[in-house]
Amino acid sequence: MAIGEGVPMVQKELKEALRLGKMGQVGCVVRNLQKAITNYEEVLGIGPFAILEFKPEKSFVRGRGDKVHFKIGIAPLTPDLSLELLEVAAGEPYHKDFLEKHGEGIQHLGFFTDDYDGVLMRAEKLSILVLMSAETDVPGMGHVRAAYLDTSEKIGFLVEVIEVKQHT
Repeated sequence: MAIGEGVPMVQKELKEALRLGKMGQVGCVVRNLQKAITNYEEVLGIGPFAILEFKPEKSFVRGRGDKVHFKIGIAPLTPDLSLELLEVAAGEPYHKDFLEKHGEGIQHLGFFTDDYDGVLMRAEKLSILVLMSAETDVPGMGHVRAAYLDTSEKIGFLVEVIEVKQHT
């Protein structure tokens, strides 16, 4: 099989089957957030970065409750697409496994949806595992629910499903 042969069809079928919503994020795992931000700003001209601590009230890793803590930097790439840099500060999320196996780099694409529960149900029907999910209020954003789907065997990286509900 030639490189890339059949891949666009797999991605298209997967996106249609899951009905993911709009892609809005490229997620990279890094060892040191501040160093990564400096490198992205100096080498690629990406920035400025908004920095936040993500300590979800509820989180599940590989099906069990597990407290996680991330340091996150977010910068716009286009008006509709952002770069998310994630440093694991505590816990044992899949991001640590990724760093050990692959080093720093692109780990997931994030899709924003208004049908979070529906996407997760469709993923389950397709035998796609949820590696991690989290739910919390994020200042300046609203109530956020997010889940990482294990699509790495099908498309080479994870898919993050993100729902943001504004506070009323």
